[in-house]
Amino acid sequence: MPITPTLRTRLQEAACDYAHLAGWKIVPGSVWTGSEYIRGHTNRIAGEFEPVFPRPTRDVRRVHSLWKIAPYSVLAPTGTAFDVISVPLVLGVAATRTAPFRRRIAPAALSPDRIRFLVLPGIPVAPDLPFAELCTHGECVPLPPTPVAGGALTWWISPVATDWQPGDSLAVQAALREASADLLQPCSR
Repeated sequence: MPITPTLRTRLQEAACDYAHLAGWKIVPGSVWTGSEYIRGHTNRIAGEFEPVFPRPTRDVRRVHSLWKIAPYSVLAPTGTAFDVISVPLVLGVAATRTAPFRRRIAPAALSPDRIRFLVLPGIPVAPDLPFAELCTHGECVPLPPTPVAGGALTWWISPVATDWQPGDSLAVQAALREASADLLQPCSR
């Protein structure tokens, strides 16, 4: 997916919003070319979500400058401002329709095959949720509108709806548990 001038602007604006409005540390990351991830202008093959600079920042001026020279993706390290619970897309969307989730919503980013819930850090995922992956302890996760295989990330539940606060991990896990049970029930005729 080529970085068009419009996408470049959207990435820079989103990065500045995350730093300024949410206070999240962020860093530009590897770019999806349509077939692989590379480290931006070096064309060196990179890991899926690999930072192209060593230190994330929340300084808005620095963020603005970084995305002028490396407008590839927006990455945020987990473990401080938030952790991320990542699940298959169908399950995640179903979870957002459950009562536990509606009572305590969390920001949720969609990719073509997964949904990522931003939750308060420090709570492990329960063992009865084997399909849920927890990203924590400094792992970098992509934020919208980062291009990924199959499309680009977008917000299903915007962080604006939660005043830029991560959700409650236990509420998200309860919602996933309920949605999983509902999806596994056989259809009645």
